[in-house]
Amino acid sequence: MLNNVSVGRYFPTESNIHGMNPLSKIICTIIFIIMVLIARDFQITGILTLLVMIMIMNTNIPLIVYYHIIKNLRYVLLITFIISSLLTLSFASGAMILIDIVLIVIYLAILTLTTPPTEIVYGLEKVLWPLNYLNIKVNTLALNISLALRFIPTAIDESNYILKSEASRGIDYRISPKTWFIAVKDMIKPALILSLRRLNNLKTSMILRLFSTEKTRTNFRINKWQIFDSYLLVIHIAIVIVIIMRGVILWDILWHSPMTDQDIKVIKNNQNKKQCKVK
Repeated sequence: MLNNVSVGRYFPTESNIHGMNPLSKIICTIIFIIMVLIARDFQITGILTLLVMIMIMNTNIPLIVYYHIIKNLRYVLLITFIISSLLTLSFASGAMILIDIVLIVIYLAILTLTTPPTEIVYGLEKVLWPLNYLNIKVNTLALNISLALRFIPTAIDESNYILKSEASRGIDYRISPKTWFIAVKDMIKPALILSLRRLNNLKTSMILRLFSTEKTRTNFRINKWQIFDSYLLVIHIAIVIVIIMRGVILWDILWHSPMTDQDIKVIKNNQNKKQCKVK
């Protein structure tokens, strides 16, 4: 039931994206999310979609993995599309929001699939280091984020274990939605208990190994900044500049566009109404 969920899992293989510096991956992810949020037309969205496809091709990860990630979110995406279409009263706006969510989910999946959790912590520490000047413990914050990412596959594994134990006892949750709901409802409590037990074991092992965020820690891997990191970062920055310049040019055209005859009539009518009120 939950075997196809890949969020938070690392997919070990050799690729250009796997060999990138975690710092550059996280910076590119932040830039990409900003690009998706400020993109307002389908042309820019098409460019971002092409960028995501190029990233997927460079990961050497089977496309079926990304397909299952989107498939597991199909109901959430459908509800989001319906709500956004009703609120904006536009099918195009709902489709735009749907595409944006899919692009962000796939890009985040690329980050988690190609980067081990420990390397994500390393990248987050480098990105968030300016917060040290605000007396914020960046090491602790990055560690908590890493444990949260690691908790997702842990909870999924425990849920699969419980569902298989229920199936071995004769419970078939595929018969009807009612039996599926009952199976999931009975699964939540023991899954949380087992997940918390594993997290408690992880905490105990960290204490026994004298793990501390107060002291300076070294990294096991040597993360060097390579040419591909600079190449991909330059592409992201160039697309951001294009989006901003395009928005500025369109705003300038709309702001300085000549008035039509209908606009002049509306202005004259408003002036006449104000004169009548004054008289």
